[in-house]
Amino acid sequence: MKLLLSLSILSLLFIKCKAGECCADLRHELQESIASDWFFPLNGYKYKLTSGSYDWTGARHECQKMGADLATIGIRDFEIRRVIWQKLNAVGAWVGMTDAATEGQYTWIDNVVGTPQNIKWAAGEPNSNGGNEDCVNLWTDAGLNDDICYKLVKGLCELKV
Repeated sequence: MKLLLSLSILSLLFIKCKAGECCADLRHELQESIASDWFFPLNGYKYKLTSGSYDWTGARHECQKMGADLATIGIRDFEIRRVIWQKLNAVGAWVGMTDAATEGQYTWIDNVVGTPQNIKWAAGEPNSNGGNEDCVNLWTDAGLNDDICYKLVKGLCELKV
């Protein structure tokens, strides 16, 4: 499992360098990740689960106390999300998406509207459970799941590197 994860990270590094992005920045990000308790999947962000279990609002508050927020930008890329999900064992962790403002209209907390290109739901989701599931967490195989906002789970925090 660790070998597969390492190969995934190295392949992302290779793709970014081949695409002409600055390899020096990526090397710096990789070196910084070695000395940190945050996970750096080399996408310009770092990730950490909250130490305790919280409802969605509490998890967001805990992330903000670390200078971060619930994960949004970096996890819109499903392959990056899968790597984070595997590395951090983040099944059930809250992410920064909700449909609390308008039922069925999922929006990331940075005001980006959810689309099939940036969501990728888990099988059978979203199911809304009678309109009672307004918050989103990571679920099976890194797909997203709508859930009740007061469920107590960890939050997935994201911070720009």
